Amino acid sequence: TAWSCARLLYKDVPLLNSISASAIARIDEFAAQNLSNTAWAFAKCQRIDIPLIEAISAASLRLISSFDGQGLANTSWAWSTFSVQNK
Repeated sequence: TAWSCARLLYKDVPLLNSISASAIARIDEFAAQNLSNTAWAFAKCQRIDIPLIEAISAASLRLISSFDGQGLANTSWAWSTFSVQNK
């Protein structure tokens, strides 16, 4: 998982690309925690994946009321790491 890669600081680009593609395809199935964990993991791995960031952003806006404090903090930290701005 992306979280496991981040915890181990395992930055295998082909693997992260594969995880990203899979996540984007299933993003509508993600709960708030899945979104925040994925954002956190990619930020921790210093992997800026614009299509994934955009997909997480859109899905997060739909589920914003479902985020707990930790999820909001993790997602905010990830976005600040990426210097993401909602346009």
